[in-house]
Amino acid sequence: MTAKAAGEFKMADVPAPEHQEHGHGVSPEGEMTDGHTATVGYEEAGAGKKPGLPQLDPSTYASQVFWLLLSFAVLYFIISRFAAPKIGGVIADRAGRIKGDLDAASDAKKASEAAIANYERALSEARASAIRLSDDVRNQVQAEANAKNDVASKQLAVDTAKAEARIAEMRSGALANLATIARDTAGEIVQKLTGETVPAGELDAAISSALKRT
Repeated sequence: MTAKAAGEFKMADVPAPEHQEHGHGVSPEGEMTDGHTATVGYEEAGAGKKPGLPQLDPSTYASQVFWLLLSFAVLYFIISRFAAPKIGGVIADRAGRIKGDLDAASDAKKASEAAIANYERALSEARASAIRLSDDVRNQVQAEANAKNDVASKQLAVDTAKAEARIAEMRSGALANLATIARDTAGEIVQKLTGETVPAGELDAAISSALKRT
């Protein structure tokens, strides 16, 4: 190794001082610089490179509007071509189902109303038929009762007439017997009391007069 190469190796191994105690240093080109000036320049350079919010940068407004319109157009195209028909189909399907259910419910309501009307009509007819049947039965029973009453009344009248005739006959017979008995008894009494015999004609007249008074 030559002396020149050894000297360069020793200079490379020695680190260069970063800051001097009194604010002096060596620039990368080997020139002496003021440490305070270098530090301030570095800080100003770092502050200038600090990034901000891109959406607030006025220079990007045009591109933002462009991409917003493009995104909206693409989204509108996708929704109108793919999503909207499916959603419309689902809505139409649901509307059809709802309409079908409403129609079925309306038909069921009409059927139930018709069934109720038929039931009420049948009930009214059955009630009227029962009333007519009851009236017929009552009239028939009344007629039979009246007929039986008429027959019974006639029979009772006949029996009463027969009984009265029999009673009158018995009474006449009893009166005749009574007159005979009274005449014989009165004749015997008068004969026993007076000893004389009373003529039968006088006794019959007296007895008839007494029976008439009774």
